[in-house]
Amino acid sequence: MKTSTPDKKWFDDLIVELRLRQVNGPAIGDTVASARELLADTGQDAQDAFGPARDYAASLELPRDDRGLWRGAALWSSLAGLIVFLTFTQALVPWARGEPLLFSPAQLALLGVTVLLIALLPLYLTAAIRHPWLLGLLFAIGGAAGFLSSVVAPETVDEAWLVLAAAPWLAGSAAAMVLVSLGNTIRVLRRGSVDDITDPLQAPASRRKRSGLVLALVTAWLFPLFAGLMFALVTVFLR
Repeated sequence: MKTSTPDKKWFDDLIVELRLRQVNGPAIGDTVASARELLADTGQDAQDAFGPARDYAASLELPRDDRGLWRGAALWSSLAGLIVFLTFTQALVPWARGEPLLFSPAQLALLGVTVLLIALLPLYLTAAIRHPWLLGLLFAIGGAAGFLSSVVAPETVDEAWLVLAAAPWLAGSAAAMVLVSLGNTIRVLRRGSVDDITDPLQAPASRRKRSGLVLALVTAWLFPLFAGLMFALVTVFLR
């Protein structure tokens, strides 16, 4: 869908607001097409014709996506996948060196900040989508906490507050990643094609739907793929 430059941001904001309200893709496509047709007939700007995109989206009574449960499950499984991936990366190097996992209280507290930010993501996800700077700030905080946790990590067993065997954590997190990815794959296949925003005046693009489905499946396995790559590199250089 092509939109004139002055109205592009307005339509982008409208689509985001409708997505946040779990309106399904075809209904969003119908709404956008109708709005564009009206603007073409009247020659008005979107802001003048409809007001703020957020208010306009709130005023519409559109069908919601009946797969909202799947989306919630996708979010939580993605968060779980990220947590087990972080666990895998923490255990990988000590395992390769034949060393245990060593933790200090400060290190655990800093790692807890990252886990807390991830766990609370559903509470502020809407605000972060509407204000990208907020999402950037949260990523910066999480990244800083992760970096500082490595700085305060104990160097010897005597300095450690908690000592854990690396192998069980490595194997457990790897198995958990695979299970999460299998669950994501089943969910994607049950959902069928991706909920695309389609233009009602154009024929469905089956090739685009297939590519979207393939992309969703690849995304479901990103954490195990990255973990496998890291495992191979660490095994080659540290074992």
